[in-house]
Amino acid sequence: MPFREAVLRDRFTNDRNVRRCRKRGDRSFRSRRMGKRGNTLNIVTAERVEQKLGTYLNETFRHLHRNPELSGNEFATQAFLKRELDRLGIPYKEMAGTGLCAELAGSRPGRTILLRADIDALPIGEATDLAYASVNDGAMHACGHDAHTTAVLGTAAMLLARRDEWGGTVKLMFQPSEEKHPGGAKPMIDEGLLADPPVDAAIGIHTNPYLAPGTFGLKDGSILANADRFYIHLIGRGGHAAAPHEGADAIAMAGQLIVSMQNLVARQVSPFDNAVVTIGEIRGGYAPNTLADRVYLAGTVRTMNADTQTMIETKIGKLLQGVADLWGGTFTYDYVRGYPITWNDKAMTDLVRQAAEQCLGKESVIELPHGYMSADDFAYIARAVPSVFIEWGTGEWSEEARKTAVPWHNPKFKVNPDALKYGVAVVTQSILNYLQGGE
Repeated sequence: MPFREAVLRDRFTNDRNVRRCRKRGDRSFRSRRMGKRGNTLNIVTAERVEQKLGTYLNETFRHLHRNPELSGNEFATQAFLKRELDRLGIPYKEMAGTGLCAELAGSRPGRTILLRADIDALPIGEATDLAYASVNDGAMHACGHDAHTTAVLGTAAMLLARRDEWGGTVKLMFQPSEEKHPGGAKPMIDEGLLADPPVDAAIGIHTNPYLAPGTFGLKDGSILANADRFYIHLIGRGGHAAAPHEGADAIAMAGQLIVSMQNLVARQVSPFDNAVVTIGEIRGGYAPNTLADRVYLAGTVRTMNADTQTMIETKIGKLLQGVADLWGGTFTYDYVRGYPITWNDKAMTDLVRQAAEQCLGKESVIELPHGYMSADDFAYIARAVPSVFIEWGTGEWSEEARKTAVPWHNPKFKVNPDALKYGVAVVTQSILNYLQGGE
């Protein structure tokens, strides 16, 4: 049966079951359907999602995982999404080149909520044993964007089947280039993503291999970090390795700088604050018997505090000046501020807490003690409207396995497909709860 026909059948069946239960006065059914302010909302269970969309979710996820595309080149992914939206009868428009914004209208006027999925992959060669591993050399969904996209499509299908129950608009944001700064969110915002109709709130989801399927990590306030990058050239004077005093060894300069930069976090940042300085790239030298006249270093700074961010940026510059003066060299230093902190609005986070408890019970909500030092350009959405960024449990069922889970951006990273139904259920319920009043 075509996907759209299955969705429409689900809608008819659901309405028929509602009428039957109302007719016979089924109290347990009515109590399970109670939402905020007395409105009735049939709770979206993972079992119901599995029953109606299980095959579709798994096939979609496998297709997307098998066919990853790098940032800015998500042409086949965009074409696939267009076909799926056409099947559902949901209108859309292209944005930011390879992105899409689709709009699903409810049965009456109301608020507008945005649901975002990033669609790009990473320049990584996949090393998993999956039957649906990437067929595109040098590209892999190693951060779960294939699962994000699948969950948003599934949520759209569930909302479409129950359109009579909610008012307002759901904007589906399929965003390119999250993995490549400056990202795809800002261009979509610049092209009017948050306008016409104006967006009142937003939800973002992200896979988490350290949380079990059916659990959701939530935290009020800062959930993801500032993510900046730096690019440094240390410039010395070349010479013979047997006479280092006659030159200025750029590799020795680099060694001193690297140790000093790590001490910025160890000795300059409060133990009650969070910061990371990582040098991820270094190049220099020509031969074992020569002094390097130039070394290139690049890395990232992650912070949760604006003052700490500024302090580290400034002190790297001071360290560079001190090293250059000591060794008699020079330098260039470029510090680029990237994605800002992603901020979870408390009311929106409570919305997801309530939905998760309704769908799966209180044990499904994991209160995170601190945010993650990773970053995401969903931050620009969260700056503009009240938002929540959900850490979605997509790890193994075994707690022992999750303790040694393969992290994001690793060639062996995996998403547990069992998690798909839980993500769709909780996100759908969150949106239904938000839009139920049609205000």
